[in-house]
Amino acid sequence: MAYYYFMSQPPLFHFAESYHDANQYYLARFLCPDPFAVLEREAGKAVLGVSPMEAGRARKEAPGAKVVPLRPEKGRSLSVVLAGFLRSNGAEKARVPPDFPLGLARDLAGEGIELEVDGYSLKGRRRKKTLEEIHAVERTQRVCEKAMESVRSLLAGCPIKNGVLFYQGAPLTGERLRAFIEVFFLERGLEASDTIAAPGRGGADPHWRGEGPVREGAPIVFDIFPRDRSTRYYSDMSRTFVVGKATRTVREMHRAVREAQDAAFALLEEGVPLAKVHGAVCEALSKRGYGVPEGGHLPRRGLLHGTGHGLGLDIHESPSVSTTADVLEPGDVFTIEPGLYDRRVGGIRIEDVAVCLPDGKVKILTRFDRELEIL
Repeated sequence: MAYYYFMSQPPLFHFAESYHDANQYYLARFLCPDPFAVLEREAGKAVLGVSPMEAGRARKEAPGAKVVPLRPEKGRSLSVVLAGFLRSNGAEKARVPPDFPLGLARDLAGEGIELEVDGYSLKGRRRKKTLEEIHAVERTQRVCEKAMESVRSLLAGCPIKNGVLFYQGAPLTGERLRAFIEVFFLERGLEASDTIAAPGRGGADPHWRGEGPVREGAPIVFDIFPRDRSTRYYSDMSRTFVVGKATRTVREMHRAVREAQDAAFALLEEGVPLAKVHGAVCEALSKRGYGVPEGGHLPRRGLLHGTGHGLGLDIHESPSVSTTADVLEPGDVFTIEPGLYDRRVGGIRIEDVAVCLPDGKVKILTRFDRELEIL
């Protein structure tokens, strides 16, 4: 069936660098900082067109790929070189990802190469994770949890002066927490950027990175999403901590978020509409008096986003746990991350990673508690 699928369609073609373009890395399984060509007729069997400088490394590092040096010649444009690459590999027509460069597509059309946008098949393949991919996410998640535990230990050991936490003789800030987390990952072969360590009221903006002093009794939203530098797979995790006693308002918000996450977990099974999972989160929060998105409008205070998203070579990919038509399928790796936001106190978010295994069973990959207070 897979052979027929590929033979019945034009091959997949892409031209991009693979450090930031997840589609290119998925097709080639080769990391290169400069754009290169990949042509795939069958899943996992690609022809790579790379610069002569990269050809030797590509042959060593790209499993099962045929490597062809692309030799630019004076007076020959990139489109002429790529058209020759395609024709020499029997491709007058090809499918390309939706983000394929428009200008290059037009130039290739001028060379007689017919391209069509591949709107689903590559996206669907990337969504359906293999056991090897699931294990890669899980390994990243284990390091992510160690980072979160290190952060909690750091917070627990900080002296407090006039309500402000101190670390190494200076006030502890969101910026210093973020640096601590990102260095933690670098020392273990992972990388992280735009880590969220959002103290106080500013945490009411879900994607605020965080800055300024960390204060006793105020919530701190942590959202950390590292990528393994070798496998390229992400993990994702959010927790909210309060150093000292939390206010009654914050404790109630945190309890409501935990209950909403549990309501989502209770529905996770193969074939469940993910809009139903999101609906259960909204219902749990509404019952406790918090606002939820309705009719495309966000509440002033309450839940300000969907319940979760797919996870893999990109931090956000299919499926979406929100109001979409997606249903839970084997191979899905995704997050469940309800949150509540109130500009009077800050934010509360808890995020865990789950997977629908190839046999249809659902497993929560995260192994970290959901405690709020650090006493």
